[in-house]
Amino acid sequence: PTPPATSSASRSRGSPISLSLARVLALARVSVAAALGRTLTIRRALRAALRAGCSFRHLDEALLQLVPFAGFARAINAFIELRAIHPRAPRGREPGKGRRKRGEALCRRVYGPVYAKMIARMGSLHPDLAEWILEDGYGRVLSRPGLSIRERELIIVAVLSALKLPLQRESHIRGALRVGATRGEVS
Repeated sequence: PTPPATSSASRSRGSPISLSLARVLALARVSVAAALGRTLTIRRALRAALRAGCSFRHLDEALLQLVPFAGFARAINAFIELRAIHPRAPRGREPGKGRRKRGEALCRRVYGPVYAKMIARMGSLHPDLAEWILEDGYGRVLSRPGLSIRERELIIVAVLSALKLPLQRESHIRGALRVGATRGEVS
């Protein structure tokens, strides 16, 4: 299948047009091993991802997006394993300016027609939850360059499946399809 289109804003920040499905699967295996806290599996998955052609930037991005889905502790442990393999200096911080606006735009794209209902529901659970989802989850993490939103959503589906979070998994399956993933890629 042809790769999904990416926005010009995404391309201008250096996101690849599309990784091969094999590379996305390799990143998903790393992310699942990290989300489950399986240290030896993380090491093997990291090495396999590098052999599959994933760059350290791809791995950095996949591990950073563990924070909103599996927590800081799992992401930190995974970065410890990555840095043990390659102790290079990571890239600098992404700019914070416009984070809320970027997050809202991306979240609208992922959730499509149910965006307003979802955000209202999160706000009803706790007012800060909706803001954190938009500013931090989508604006700080998922809108970063380095992986396309299609690739990110496919990895998120794998992590949420492994963590046995069916409500969130189903939302992100629909989101992955909305941003260009095929049903075959999702499965």
